[in-house]
Amino acid sequence: MDLRFGIIGLGRIGVQQLQCVANLSGLKVTAVAEPHVRVGLPQGLTHFTQWEHLLADPRIDAVSICTPHHTHEQMVEAALKAGKHVLVEKPLAMSAARGRNLLEMARQLRRVLMVELTHRFYPAFQDARKFVQAGQLGRLYAVEDRIIEPATAQIVPWMRQVVTAGGGVAMTSGIHMLDRIAAITGRPLQFHSGVARYDAHLGDVEDTAAMFLTLDSGVPVQLLAAWPSGDSQVDDELTLYGTKGTLRLWAWRGWRFEPVAGDQGPFEQNSYPSEAGSESIVRLGLRGALKEFGAAIMEHRQPNPSAGDAIVAQELIESFYRHVGGSEVT
Repeated sequence: MDLRFGIIGLGRIGVQQLQCVANLSGLKVTAVAEPHVRVGLPQGLTHFTQWEHLLADPRIDAVSICTPHHTHEQMVEAALKAGKHVLVEKPLAMSAARGRNLLEMARQLRRVLMVELTHRFYPAFQDARKFVQAGQLGRLYAVEDRIIEPATAQIVPWMRQVVTAGGGVAMTSGIHMLDRIAAITGRPLQFHSGVARYDAHLGDVEDTAAMFLTLDSGVPVQLLAAWPSGDSQVDDELTLYGTKGTLRLWAWRGWRFEPVAGDQGPFEQNSYPSEAGSESIVRLGLRGALKEFGAAIMEHRQPNPSAGDAIVAQELIESFYRHVGGSEVT
């Protein structure tokens, strides 16, 4: 029996989730909440203009919250109290401490609460993680991660204000990056220092975030996230340096292992069909997250990744904001 699923917010991510669930067993979208619908809705779908009305519908088992950051906490709390299981875009709340309060509420109410960390479900990441966890990289001695995305129209107005976004590129991209580093290495991170820049003039949020961290084993980690002005191409690479070679992971393309000895040559795997575009690849990640959310509900277990994993990454981002004297919502 399919879980009856409601989506709150039909912006870019909400629309993508609507498309993903259409071909996903286990979840059936029965309702959406959006005051201004700009896309055609499938026949038979109940449309609410107010999200509170969707949560009041007893026929809905679970919801996905795809709204601006500053609305998450209120909606998650209301959804849990209404007896719904909840999938929410990151961040869970505008502060990690408030997110932990929601996590405890979900535990007490015995509801599944999951933060949608798309990168965990990209095939390229999952393939590379298995390779690393199998010990093929040897002893890890350094990590670098970067995501450079041009400040295009996807940086919508609410993302340009601390009061509604909680921060800039560190909050939006950095949580994904820190989580994927911790997940692929299997080690927690500690923040040490960082630099924020505001050159693109995106409201009062930072457009560049550079961080220096270490794994708990002492391995150095460097991270760079940026929204430069102009129309440059996306530059994304997570690089892990090990005693047996170097692994380069491109979330939206594939991964490559370059052995130290070189006698077998580099091993490269394209994790996606050659005709796959960026939007279809993003939908692969979303579909994986939705599938895991539904499975966790049906199997009465915590999702993987847990909401706690997203909170840990957010705590590191908050350490960065305190260090640079920048934006942090308490």
